[in-house]
Amino acid sequence: MKKNLFYLLTVLFILSSCGPDAVKFNDAIAKANAAITEMSVSYDGDLTNAVNNEDFASIAAKTDSALAKIDAEITIVKALDVPKGGDKFKEAALKTYESLRGVVEAGKGFAALTKESAIEDMDKLQETYQAKVDEYSKSFEDLATAQMEYASEAGYQVKK
Repeated sequence: MKKNLFYLLTVLFILSSCGPDAVKFNDAIAKANAAITEMSVSYDGDLTNAVNNEDFASIAAKTDSALAKIDAEITIVKALDVPKGGDKFKEAALKTYESLRGVVEAGKGFAALTKESAIEDMDKLQETYQAKVDEYSKSFEDLATAQMEYASEAGYQVKK
């Protein structure tokens, strides 16, 4: 009995000392990135269509839906156990998702427009939105760099 208990404790110790799997960690963030990217493209298309069709009332609901999806991915990534060397990669992912959150929140500003809104109001919102998109693009590039550095440190190749 004591021998079995010792064996079980040894196995548990070995399993717990191995830490999180580097590839599974990468794959989880890659999956979140795919969901975030798909949502980003969809939201931008929906926003563009709503503005072009002067359907400003629909923007708030689309924004709330997009924010919920972003928050879900943020929650998933925050909960990930980080393997050795993965801290910067996880931080870059979270920064990117928060940056996208800023894009979507800026997009919500279009919901305040009406068909009678001044063109200057539209221009100001577009400038703000574009600045947030640029910020998001930069953070996404930083995320790609962090992923490559993480992969290099973990000793595996990232497939494109």
